[in-house]
Amino acid sequence: VFAFNTPTHLSRNFNTALAAEKEATFGMGCFWKPAEDLLKLPGVKDTIAGYTGNPDARKPPTYDSVCYGRDWVEGVRVYYDDEKISYQELLDAFFEAQEPKPRSRQYASIIFPHDNEQENIAQKWLTSENERTRGDGVSVGITQLESLSKFYQAEGYHQQYWAKQKPRFALVVALIAISTSLGDTLIPEYLRSSLHDVALGLAVIVGLYVVLERVLDSKVVEL
Repeated sequence: VFAFNTPTHLSRNFNTALAAEKEATFGMGCFWKPAEDLLKLPGVKDTIAGYTGNPDARKPPTYDSVCYGRDWVEGVRVYYDDEKISYQELLDAFFEAQEPKPRSRQYASIIFPHDNEQENIAQKWLTSENERTRGDGVSVGITQLESLSKFYQAEGYHQQYWAKQKPRFALVVALIAISTSLGDTLIPEYLRSSLHDVALGLAVIVGLYVVLERVLDSKVVEL
């Protein structure tokens, strides 16, 4: 919950990339949840949130330059074992997990094939599934096929985002509850004042940590 992500994540991803049999890259809307959803699939070894879709790039972007520009796509790099999950199956999972936004380059639905085989499979998939629509109205028809370009691993705080943020949020809610007397019936009276102060202080520390993480864990690297 409180460990910075960059050094260990970069090392782990490097080793994973060497062991992986295949790689795939997708634009899936905001990359936080889709990256974690794909990681749950049998055969998927790792996923990385990052920036791609800008073949003219000469240097790594930042999250701000992606958000306030029109050149970058929030992407997900997938390392997978094709003996356990096929690229066709990965395309189906990509479609169900993505969270695209219409008319947004940053949050576009895009398939970036890594080789001719993936490109052929993707083209056939787009044709055969053209009429496929999810319950929320997202359809295969909005998905584009683009040439693979440089992929930059996003800042460390974006990796496994919700897996880190959910327990932090729960902790802050619990600490605030304690600091505002909501749990006083469970606390001996002589301890209440001290626990209120400690809980409030810890809630502030967690908040400061989240802010500090964005400053110190902000490295963007090309994969």
